[in-house]
Amino acid sequence: MEPELLARLDELATAGRTRSKVIRDLLREHLARADLESGKGPAVGVLAYVYCHDQSDLARRLMEVQHGHHAEVVSSTHVHLDRHDCLEVLILRGPANRLRRLAERLLALRGVRQGQLTLTPARCPLAKEHRK
Repeated sequence: MEPELLARLDELATAGRTRSKVIRDLLREHLARADLESGKGPAVGVLAYVYCHDQSDLARRLMEVQHGHHAEVVSSTHVHLDRHDCLEVLILRGPANRLRRLAERLLALRGVRQGQLTLTPARCPLAKEHRK
């Protein structure tokens, strides 16, 4: 290993974390992110979006999409930002590709102004209980 890279590794290996533990954690994070990008494995997500409450029939259409994906939508929170705008935050669970498609469908509705999906792996790809 190059001396500069080894020095960076040693910087991460502090407060009781050995080089081995740091490498293990980095590998787990890399594999989990690769699984998310490929759509493999379970994920959890947070979808937050702002929409105009005055947009004709939008609240009903948002609710219909959510009910159509009841297996993925674990929870929702609705906040009135002002007389016209609402914030909705959904907690999602399922395959990453399915969560991305659901987010794209909701964010594409006319009247949804801004939105962001954040995905996190729902399991460690190296955990013993998940090995085959």
